[in-house]
This record gives sequence, structure tokens and C-alpha cells, in this order.
Amino acid sequence: MRKAPSRRIKEDKIYRDDNRLPQVSRIGRSASASPGPYSMDALARMQLEVASYIEEITIELGAMARAAQLSSLAYFVEMTRLEAAINRRTCQLQLGDAGDPDSSP
Repeated sequence: MRKAPSRRIKEDKIYRDDNRLPQVSRIGRSASASPGPYSMDALARMQLEVASYIEEITIELGAMARAAQLSSLAYFVEMTRLEAAINRRTCQLQLGDAGDPDSSP
């Protein structure tokens, strides 16, 4: 059987500033998984960008699923979009960007 090509995340859309995914510590579970207080804004900004991107692409995926009459899939994609929107708004509030004109309702 032929292996399907792997799909890479569009890193340039998610991490515009440095074009790379964050590295996970290889030390193991003993290492702290939570960021220090100095990096909470950086984490919130990353989460905001990822949630916004997921919200964006799920709009397209939902339209594709509905066009193909895949109602269950369209439903779950819509739930994903709503969850991404909730997370985006939460991150905006954490960063004090709630009135950002680029944000969607």
C-alpha cells in the first residue's frame, strides 16, 4: 500500500514571528510542563494565533462537509469551530485585546 503524504501545519500562519513549532522538553514527566510567569503572555499569544487559525480553517472544512452531505462530520467541525472561538476570545481577554478590530464575533 502507498503511504499518504504527511500534512504539515502551516507554521507560517500559526507562528508568523519565528516560523517554528515550540520544542517539547525531552527530559520526561519530571520536567515542569507549565510555563513560568514571564512567558504567560507569550503562551497566550501563541494560543490566540492557533485558536484563530483553527477557527478559520474549520469554517472551510465545515462548508466542505456540508457540501458533501456529511452532516455528522459537519456538526463536529462546527463544534470545533465554536470551541476555537471560545478559546480565541479567552486569550484576547487575557491579553487585553478584546476590542481588537481584526477579531471576529
